[in-house]
Amino acid sequence: MKSIKSSLLLGSLVAALGASAAEAQTNSNVQNYSASNRAPVISFTHVGARYMFQDLDQDDANCDQDGPNIYGSLDIQDGWYARASFADVGGDHGCGSRNVQVGGGFHTQLDRNLTAYGSLSFETISPDHWKSDSGLIFAAGIRGFLTKELEGGLELQHSTTFDGNTSINGLLAYWFNDMIAATVDVGLGSDVTTFAIGARLNF
Repeated sequence: MKSIKSSLLLGSLVAALGASAAEAQTNSNVQNYSASNRAPVISFTHVGARYMFQDLDQDDANCDQDGPNIYGSLDIQDGWYARASFADVGGDHGCGSRNVQVGGGFHTQLDRNLTAYGSLSFETISPDHWKSDSGLIFAAGIRGFLTKELEGGLELQHSTTFDGNTSINGLLAYWFNDMIAATVDVGLGSDVTTFAIGARLNF
């Protein structure tokens, strides 16, 4: 049931972002926007916190786990940015691990309300009851505003840690103002399904 709900949410997000991209292309040559109708600018300088619920399904581990995740991103110069995150999750059947990611990427603006990006990160996962492993995470995606307050994002990601995990991830962020947003994240992966709720602060 969790996977069905996550799939429906991601499907709706794909459709909404597709419509947003089509509208951005239509309006790309329009110069006179009304400032009052503009959405906030997409930022790659932010910090966030969220609480994650994960369903881990691997040959040697099958369990539900949950816990906090903190993350941040810093826009450096000319589209280049750095990113980092830390998660500490625990669960049934001896599940639980700590995950550290550090990396960077590049973003480019397709339209004022639509941005594409790619990133490469180093990841270390330290499970509670077996050996740690490290690897790389390759990710690429788009972020854009569906309305003045609602941001959406889609990302394709592959991790080489342990047996590897390929996932499609979706984001919704409701911006109360230019700085503070409530967030919902969904990830559908070959080994891990994730649902998370939290908040993000732009700088």
